[in-house]
Order: sequence, then structure tokens, then C-alpha cells
Amino acid sequence: MAKAKGITVSLDMDTDKMQLKLRTIAKHGGAFADELDAIDSMNDEEVPTHLEGSD
Repeated sequence: MAKAKGITVSLDMDTDKMQLKLRTIAKHGGAFADELDAIDSMNDEEVPTHLEGSD
């Protein structure tokens, strides 16, 4: 059997901005999860055709 070769990925980013973005995601993660749970628990008749704040 042939030995598997690894994959190398190079990524260049502004880590200060990425850290702020990740902190924002973490800060709002609970509310995001709650909203997704609320959507999952809806009956098909309850699903809105237009989401709030998406004007």
C-alpha cells in the first residue's frame, strides 16, 4: 500500500481582524444557536416567507 502524502496549505491573514471576527461570532453564538433552534422547531405553516431585518 502506498504511503499517503500530506497536504500543505499556506494562509496569510490579518490575525488581529480575524481575532475580532472570531470574538464577535463567539459573543453572539448563543443567540444564533437559539434562533436556529426556533426555526427548527417551527411547523411548516409557521415558517415566514420574509425574515425580520432582511429588507
